[in-house]
Amino acid sequence: MLFNSFAFAVFLPIVFFLYWKFFNKSLLYRNLFLLAASYIFYGWWDWRFLSLLIISSLADFIIGNMIGKLNNQAQQDEKVLKNIKHRKRQWLLLSIIINIGILAFFKYCNFFVDNFIALFSTVGISLPRTTLNIILPVGISFYTFQTLSYTIDVYKGILSPVKSWIQFFAFVAFFPQLVAGPIERAKNLLPQMGKLHAPNYESFRNAILLITWGFFKKIMIADRLAVYIDNVFGNIPEASGIPLILGIIFFAFQLYLDFSAYSDIAIGTARLFGFNLSTNFNRPYFSTSFSNFWKRWHISLSSWWQDYVYIPLGGNRKGNFRTKINLIIVFTISGLWHGASWNFVTWGLLNVLFLICFDKLLKAYKNSNFISSFFKSIFIFVCWSISLVFFRAVGFHAALSCFENISFSNSANIVNFGLTAVELKFSFLLIIILLIKEIIWESNYKSVQVKFFKLPFIFRWLFYIILILSIIYFGQYGGGNENSFIYFQF
Repeated sequence: MLFNSFAFAVFLPIVFFLYWKFFNKSLLYRNLFLLAASYIFYGWWDWRFLSLLIISSLADFIIGNMIGKLNNQAQQDEKVLKNIKHRKRQWLLLSIIINIGILAFFKYCNFFVDNFIALFSTVGISLPRTTLNIILPVGISFYTFQTLSYTIDVYKGILSPVKSWIQFFAFVAFFPQLVAGPIERAKNLLPQMGKLHAPNYESFRNAILLITWGFFKKIMIADRLAVYIDNVFGNIPEASGIPLILGIIFFAFQLYLDFSAYSDIAIGTARLFGFNLSTNFNRPYFSTSFSNFWKRWHISLSSWWQDYVYIPLGGNRKGNFRTKINLIIVFTISGLWHGASWNFVTWGLLNVLFLICFDKLLKAYKNSNFISSFFKSIFIFVCWSISLVFFRAVGFHAALSCFENISFSNSANIVNFGLTAVELKFSFLLIIILLIKEIIWESNYKSVQVKFFKLPFIFRWLFYIILILSIIYFGQYGGGNENSFIYFQF
């Protein structure tokens, strides 16, 4: 079920009403209701893939409890500690095999088959091409990582296993963040699943504002930019020059707005039910170093890579050369996580190259005035936009074609790609409004928020109404794939 769909517009108020009217007194019934609502939300797209969600949840619930029992035994009997550690590793390995196995089959099977055939063709051996017709289940990259982090944390002793399977299944399937994150850690969300929440007006107020702002970014800006971007990347030779440069810049904004909008709506929706999800974006386009960028962009995934891949590999503790190798491994895997394509691998490698080559130079220039920060942010944005050519282009050759057709000519052709001159000016205006808002938030977010909520009731609600009416009247509707969120494909 899409957030920006009529089905969700009906679903959310019904679930909200039933939740607070009938299911806020009993923890058991509350979690059962959330679980049922989440399965309806996920099954709305294709109910058959609920089986994968259930398998992943059941496997890690059982494995987590088995590791927890071994942790308890280790505390009681030090003589069998070595054997217990071995058995714990076996259970953890089983969790990894199940989760990564499910992900690998549905996401990478055809990729591996095609590359296996291509490898043999280089030595003159022709193999029959039997690509499987496999549909990628929505959200599989997100919930497999969420359940896997639970078993790893239990294995490390960071977390005690949960005893209630209903609570655990509700944690995995929690519908606001199920299909595109944030990728919640069990230590944050699971304890909230074990507590009843009272209705809170301030939380509801913040939630509605966050949801509305998310829809503004998605429907007003991102989906409007998508019209231009789709036409540019669908006709790269015709879009050569300024139109192509503009399409690349627009995509950098579209990707950020689209994904951060989903996170805003997810976090806001969770707050309507009394839950606090993790922040997923923190104004990344104001970063002054590449390492800082990755602490601001898709934070829940970046921190996942850091805690469960980069640090176990040795992090930066084993010398400069090993640190670089670890970073290359993490970014290569991250590229593959985003998609089964060499485009995404290239995107990952470009970003680690920027991090390794430029970060020391950016950090060495410690002048932190506005001009210095501005040019650093511009430089990072340009590098990021270059890497996103591989993220957006359909195929490796299409990405190379983009670079071949970049120039500062053909400016007269700028309005021939889906948006009129007036719509282009409106798009620029919306981006400027967004940047002004982000600059204000970057300077003093909490102070601005407090001042806004201290405004008289009539002014605050006037702002809400204007924002909602603007989305309804000026929003971009229709288009490819019903304007679904970009990260649904991952």
